[in-house]
Amino acid sequence: MRFAVKLAGHIVGFSELEQGDAPMGVAFGKFIPTAAYGAIQPYCLVKQGEYSGVTGLTAEMEGGEQIECSGGVHIMDFSAELGEPAIEVTVNGIPYPRYGEIFPQHVNAYNKLFPPTSGDE
Repeated sequence: MRFAVKLAGHIVGFSELEQGDAPMGVAFGKFIPTAAYGAIQPYCLVKQGEYSGVTGLTAEMEGGEQIECSGGVHIMDFSAELGEPAIEVTVNGIPYPRYGEIFPQHVNAYNKLFPPTSGDE
């Protein structure tokens, strides 16, 4: 699924949020910027090490439903250091059980890390 990252109603980029930390309610992935990202890129480049987000960033599912999150949406742009586009977006604090509804693949991957033992069943 492709997610839109927006600021003030303008799409600044997209991500599949292909990675996650299910217990923390965090989803993240490669960020594909649009032309509108240029307006906030200088801020993201300067602030990326501080992990302070751009106020008002949101992430939306296909169809326009905004992902509820308590920790905000953050763009980390490492392009200057790497000399090529290297941008990641993180959505922090997605509540349970909604996280599992949106990202069942992340929950399944986490559960595979801790298979049940004979005493757990």
